[in-house]
Amino acid sequence: MGKHSTEISLKLFDFLIDLGKGLRYYTDTEYPMKENSFGSQAIDIAWFNNQENKFPLFIFEIESSSNNSIANNPTKIFGKDSKVFEKPLFFFHIIIDGAENSEKYNDLIGLFGKHNYDIFRINNADIENLLVKIISQHRRIHNEANLAHILRLINNFEEIKSEIKFELFLKNIEKLIHENQLYELGQIYADVASSDKSFQEQYLKFIYRFFSDERSFYLSYENYSASIVSEFINLGLLYSRYGNEINDFDFTKLLIEAQKTETFNKIEYLPGLNYEYDIFIQDHVAFYIALTFFLFEGNVSAQKYIIDIAIMIIRKLNITEGFIFEHNLSWGLLMAASNHEFSEIYEELKNLMNNRKGILNTILFCPTFINEHQKIPDSKLILVPDRNIYVETFKEKFNHINIDNSINEIAIMSLSEDWKDEMEYYFNLGIDLANLAIKSLMKKEW
Repeated sequence: MGKHSTEISLKLFDFLIDLGKGLRYYTDTEYPMKENSFGSQAIDIAWFNNQENKFPLFIFEIESSSNNSIANNPTKIFGKDSKVFEKPLFFFHIIIDGAENSEKYNDLIGLFGKHNYDIFRINNADIENLLVKIISQHRRIHNEANLAHILRLINNFEEIKSEIKFELFLKNIEKLIHENQLYELGQIYADVASSDKSFQEQYLKFIYRFFSDERSFYLSYENYSASIVSEFINLGLLYSRYGNEINDFDFTKLLIEAQKTETFNKIEYLPGLNYEYDIFIQDHVAFYIALTFFLFEGNVSAQKYIIDIAIMIIRKLNITEGFIFEHNLSWGLLMAASNHEFSEIYEELKNLMNNRKGILNTILFCPTFINEHQKIPDSKLILVPDRNIYVETFKEKFNHINIDNSINEIAIMSLSEDWKDEMEYYFNLGIDLANLAIKSLMKKEW
């Protein structure tokens, strides 16, 4: 067997062992078919329901090529009486470098196909088919399939990953998983995409499928704040990525439908009532609304609906404790300054703040993901300037920042907590979004 084949077979060997463990099987290699292992026939990889079982549920045999001896492996399983060796739920016969059109394949399928047996030729792009078949067989006996583990595992094996056409693969997997797991798909895909840029396009394609199809489920996200705003963010991502390609979507109407529970209309600052809700109001709601707003750049109707929500919340936050009002207002001003259509809103926000004798410059010109604002040596209490001066000042402060994160990347990362440590997570997203907003302003004529 050549070096290339050896590398692939070894990687595939390790991958199948890790996959079995991730799906909660007991796995064994070179498993002897008789209690006296010396001289006994052995199975390359065996998956058992648990360690005490004598006979495997799934058998994997890996061949280097389609030589004359490939019939030996299925024969040693299916040629025995079930009293001697019970038949597996499925036999996966994997050939690394199989001949293009060998009659052996048809002969083997003809002999053993009725026993839940199939051949997978790796050099014939069968890795994807192999994985789909494994998951479909797993679902015969288990309601759940650990899709998060499967995708992370694929990501760890470049030799496997490079052979998969992910859009088709994910569509096939989504048909196989239990309906009780469908709501987890958004979180699973966001987690993978947040740490793997190459997967971000798959998240966006999934969101397109989700909103295009008749669906009977909602997506759930683990973070409390993200779970509240996720439908807004996903609609924004859909528009940001596909806006001009999907004319049949009325995004303002979809945003209104996403607000059918009036989540934002009911927002009140009631400290101490619920810790996670307090954090949402104090820290996150301003960023997430601004993120949705900027995702809809170019759709003034949708942006107007979103900025009206921001204004409604700001009006309710008639407090000065912990810079909560200022935190929300700093994002509101940045949204309003982004388009002449919102000049009146900018003036309203400016007057709201200036009637309170101003705002710290370190808050006004530094909108953040989390409200960690405090008075520092560089802080000065200033009045909110007219919009043109505000924009020019912002440009000067952010002109030196070079960040290549796209707004879609920021949005996907905001739905996951898997990608970085807590300090970076709470710091970078706000800086990245503000920088993108300012860079967009710099391209416009004022």
